[in-house]
Amino acid sequence: MSSITLTPAALDALRGDEVVYFDWHVTGLCCADAGEFSVRALRRTKVPKRARRLGDQVYAHPTAWVHLAELTVAVDCRPLGRWRRFTSDLPPDAGLRSCLGRLTR
Repeated sequence: MSSITLTPAALDALRGDEVVYFDWHVTGLCCADAGEFSVRALRRTKVPKRARRLGDQVYAHPTAWVHLAELTVAVDCRPLGRWRRFTSDLPPDAGLRSCLGRLTR
């Protein structure tokens, strides 16, 4: 099981009815497994039915879950004016690197 931790800033930025969601964006033309992660806050009622749980307040798209299941990841939030930007400490090419059989760390 993965170890997803939320920094104090990320915990403060989440509203009472929200969770952190790792989404998966397909970038490959030849296979659906080639893609990249994004991290955002979602209302609990808006979490997709097929999402998989990674922690108390963390869910992931099924394809993202496969890549994150054994990793230790920290999620942070940086306010940008009135917006919130959730980030992770994953490398920017973690999705494609995993798909090509290379280590993500």
